[in-house]
Amino acid sequence: MTTDDIRTDPVIRALAALPTHEPDRLHAVRVRARCHKALGSPRWPARLAPPETGAFWSSALEPAVVGVISVVLLSDVVRRALQIFGF
Repeated sequence: MTTDDIRTDPVIRALAALPTHEPDRLHAVRVRARCHKALGSPRWPARLAPPETGAFWSSALEPAVVGVISVVLLSDVVRRALQIFGF
């Protein structure tokens, strides 16, 4: 679009005539305060401690399981691609 097209385009002119939406100031202050409160609070409340996982699970077993699943899925994708291309 050229500058002349923008000036004469009826959709652009209709959009320019729309009023801007300004939220109510009191509502905006309340929403902002709730957001600050939610973001400032700790992730885990005192009564809900984060789940304890064993060191063995998180350091060795979990990555191994994820790796095996990834290899299985990748091999299936390669097998299907080879099958599609006739190899």
